[in-house]
Amino acid sequence: MNAAALTIAVVDAVLAVVFVTSGVLGVTRRLPRNRFVGIRTPVTLRTDETFAAAHAVAGPGLIGGGVILALGAVLGVGAGSVTGLVFALVALVAALVILGAASSYGLRAAARVPDWDEESSSCGTSGGCGSCVLQGSCAPTAAGSADASAHTS
Repeated sequence: MNAAALTIAVVDAVLAVVFVTSGVLGVTRRLPRNRFVGIRTPVTLRTDETFAAAHAVAGPGLIGGGVILALGAVLGVGAGSVTGLVFALVALVAALVILGAASSYGLRAAARVPDWDEESSSCGTSGGCGSCVLQGSCAPTAAGSADASAHTS
């Protein structure tokens, strides 16, 4: 057996475990928002909901990429030296392409989650405006603020 084939097969196996685990946790929405595992962009890390949505959409692709990596690891070890190296490398490249596509879909899903900040969701209760028909009436206009300052002096 070739040392390079064995090395790539071990890398495939380790990545397979990571991606299948994060894919299963993502599909079941049990992957907590963190800065170490998963799709980590400003959009997905914005809220727990965006992180969960991204990984729920990307989860099947992560699992599929992990299965391809596991097959590449098994074939990389089981086949001959050059053939094993080719199997392990092809599986690695194919899985990375699938994982990239799945991450892209997850990022798109996270971007579609509405951003409910404190101000826009509290219209009428704590002075915030933005989510109701009276959206423009809470904020003072330039003319209104000039009138208000004329009356106070």
